[in-house]
Amino acid sequence: MFSMEPSSTTAAWLSFTATAIGLGSLISQASAIRGQMDPFYNTRGAEHLGTWVSRQLSSPWYRIARPSPIGPKITAKLSDGFCGLNVIHVSRLPFEQTGKANWTALLAVLHKRQLLAARTPPFEPAFADKKEGVYVVEIDGVSNVPIESPSWSSLQTRPLIRHGSTACTVISRATLITLLSLSNARCIFRHSGAAGHRAAYASYSGQWYIDWPLGAPAVVHFAAHDSHALAADVYPASFERRIDKCIQMTAGVVVAPESSEFKCAFPGRKPPGIWLLEYQPKGFPAAHGSRHLYNMMGGKVYEVDFLLARGDADERHLPFQSVRLELPSKETGQAATFCVPWKERQVLAYSMDCLPWSPLSWSVHRGLRDLLLAFSKPTMDKFRKRFAQELRDIVHQTPEKLEARGWEPQFIRESMPDIVFSSVMAGAGDSGDAVRIVTDTALLFWDGPMSGLDETKFWQEQLESPSDDEEPFTPQMIIALTKCFVLEWSIEFDYQIYHDFPTELLFG
Repeated sequence: MFSMEPSSTTAAWLSFTATAIGLGSLISQASAIRGQMDPFYNTRGAEHLGTWVSRQLSSPWYRIARPSPIGPKITAKLSDGFCGLNVIHVSRLPFEQTGKANWTALLAVLHKRQLLAARTPPFEPAFADKKEGVYVVEIDGVSNVPIESPSWSSLQTRPLIRHGSTACTVISRATLITLLSLSNARCIFRHSGAAGHRAAYASYSGQWYIDWPLGAPAVVHFAAHDSHALAADVYPASFERRIDKCIQMTAGVVVAPESSEFKCAFPGRKPPGIWLLEYQPKGFPAAHGSRHLYNMMGGKVYEVDFLLARGDADERHLPFQSVRLELPSKETGQAATFCVPWKERQVLAYSMDCLPWSPLSWSVHRGLRDLLLAFSKPTMDKFRKRFAQELRDIVHQTPEKLEARGWEPQFIRESMPDIVFSSVMAGAGDSGDAVRIVTDTALLFWDGPMSGLDETKFWQEQLESPSDDEEPFTPQMIIALTKCFVLEWSIEFDYQIYHDFPTELLFG
């Protein structure tokens, strides 16, 4: 039988070992070279992509070029909602792991369904995620059964683009404006110069930054708030926002719940002078201003009526039963006088009754806000103190109902009644927290369907026959006055903001 000499066996094994070591060294060097050639080498981990690291495509070791990491395809506009959903639940703080990529923080404050932060362990704590002493569970519709929290992992994906130190997805300017409106953003800094454009927007769920250097791509950044913590947050974990209503209010268009009945757009802020308000059926296509934004968002401009502000009105030839409203003008400290005939007052009253319900203030078209507040202020002031007291009283009387909605028990009993009263009496402000407190309190009076909140009869009835200021409050009155309060606390938003951005932006 053939047998190898010991020396031959040793030589064979040494040769095999040397070959294996050589191959291992080559593979190791190839991996190192592959890593050095990868433009995304430090942006593929959970530290950067958050929960999206689990959605990345695997690549065989022998491929030198690795595919780009993938991220979400984020779209948002009036006609399509946010990634196909019109109703979104928004939280002030992230409720899942985020990475250094800013879009992971955005997806952690926007949710498909309502979140509830329980102050005590839920009945099925296995389904709850405990964070900073608060059990975060998810409620499906009106059910009280906690379910597992779905993420945005079902979104369509797209390859990410490396820019600087981050991996970016691409969004349109329509999507960016929708997200600013959704999060109740207001401009706190804006500069355009020879070096490019830069702007910052504060919102209820975080800070937005837009940087567009000359000759370079425009980049959007979003950072969640670092001034709050779940353990100290006394508010419900999330609240509902409707994409279409946010955009309509930003564009200055009021739409009746039965949208075929009434769609009306409002004029922008005017220079000082005397203006005659004139209702023009289907007049929005000929208007200047927010028409372009409404078109960009997928709105049908040709379906919308328009309130035209006609300049150089002659007060000697005004229509019968016209009233004068003093509105802010484009010049600081000077007023624009609007003469409003009877028919146009009926349109304003119907618009007030058709203001959509919202638990948070709006990023609103300033012309709409100016005109509706000037029209509603005498009535609102007549009922303001009693309205504020009604809200304060019901907090004292039914704190357990607010607890069931996720409010912190001690906060309800010690602070909430006075905050409600003070906020209504203030007449204006920019606190989203105060608006959430007042709107959730007002809902204690309402036992009808949520869809019924979008239309009342109060303002039309007050126009036809003003009631005494001692008239008992009804749920309809409470809801109508609360929607006026939300408008008082809403934030002016530049509806021509699209001029500041290119059609596509990187979202880092």
